[in-house]
Amino acid sequence: MKHKSEEKKSILIKLYRMYRFLYIHHFRILTSIIYKLTCLLLGCYIPPTVDLGSGVNFGHPIGIVIHQNSKVGKNTIIYQNVTLGRKDRSNQLAPIIGDNCIIGAGACILGNVVIGKNVTVGANAVVVTDIPDGCTVVGVPGKIIKGLQKNE
Repeated sequence: MKHKSEEKKSILIKLYRMYRFLYIHHFRILTSIIYKLTCLLLGCYIPPTVDLGSGVNFGHPIGIVIHQNSKVGKNTIIYQNVTLGRKDRSNQLAPIIGDNCIIGAGACILGNVVIGKNVTVGANAVVVTDIPDGCTVVGVPGKIIKGLQKNE
């Protein structure tokens, strides 16, 4: 028997893929209805304009907010209460997340930020600068604790 969290994960991914498909094929009214229903039922705000790569997974799908211009790479795991958003109201620039990343619970990645491949963002970290491939970042503001050599 599936755990409720597993069921919500599965439902969120299926609904997102459905309304993303409808959006791409210009079924705007149906897209809007399914998107709003998903927001109400699951408490996750992932607009149809967001580009989620294949294999993206949600650890615990609740309280996840992703800006409409964000991109998330393949096989990335996003945990609960994560925000991928803009830094201020003056622009629509949003984060781009690389492949095979882990975004910990409560993390905020804000603004025109590029997160490299194979990056781990710790729980409750606030990231406002680019993070290169293979690093681990934690804290407020986010600091790299693993991945860069001293001469880099």
